[in-house]
Amino acid sequence: MTLPLLCPVCAAPINQHQASMGFYCDNKHHFDKHAQGYWPLLSNTKTKPQVLSRQQMRGRHFLLESGVFAPLITQLQTTLLNVLNAARKEAFEHLDYQCADGYYLRQLVPAVAEAGVACEHWGITDAENAIFAAAKAETPAKLILAALKKLPFATQSIDVVTVLDSLLKGKECIRVLKDDGRIVMLQPGVRHLWQIKQQVYPDLVEKPLQLNLPNELEIESQQQVSFTQSVAGEQALTLLDMSVFGWRANDELKHRIKATAISELEFDWQIITLKKRL
Repeated sequence: MTLPLLCPVCAAPINQHQASMGFYCDNKHHFDKHAQGYWPLLSNTKTKPQVLSRQQMRGRHFLLESGVFAPLITQLQTTLLNVLNAARKEAFEHLDYQCADGYYLRQLVPAVAEAGVACEHWGITDAENAIFAAAKAETPAKLILAALKKLPFATQSIDVVTVLDSLLKGKECIRVLKDDGRIVMLQPGVRHLWQIKQQVYPDLVEKPLQLNLPNELEIESQQQVSFTQSVAGEQALTLLDMSVFGWRANDELKHRIKATAISELEFDWQIITLKKRL
């Protein structure tokens, strides 16, 4: 299978050494595989990668691995398989954008393999300690450390892009997506973490969900995944830190949330499949 990668220095197609597994282009730019198992594809060796909070990464890891998100994972697996099966291709290229520590890839890749679908999986992030954690956890994908403003993938080289751990920003995910490709996006719903959100916003009222999508994309399908779970105070604090509104909580509120378990915390997501407007 032809690699979909481009050299981050000169944009030439990238090849791979079979012996060393390192990447290189015809202009002799080389990118060795890190000893931990990922590939740094940086245009400048002096570029300093992003680093995520070690405390937040640790809390996120234990929370996700606890099984709290199990109903969501089941639906994500089903959605991804539906997208792949509907395309009726012999093989696919899948990119998990902002893959963080690889949690979602570790849930999705085995399901795709078990279904007998031939798919090359890629995970990319600009956070060095996150990609290091993904590799250490033996995430079953080719893991890339690179800047996200210009993805090291060829235009229209990817069949499916999953955006599960971040917002869909810029045009790069659209650029690398094939014309018949799909983006599977995970977005918090209206009542996601409602009981935590109420503590951050005392005058909180329920409002209709708003999706700010690029003009180049349109919704093919949309599904709500909602359920309640009992969470400990420490888990609630981690969920707050992972949320888009966590920055609004002061230390006093964080201490209060950490000290109190929530018996029925609402989880509410939208899984949205997007396609290009052609």
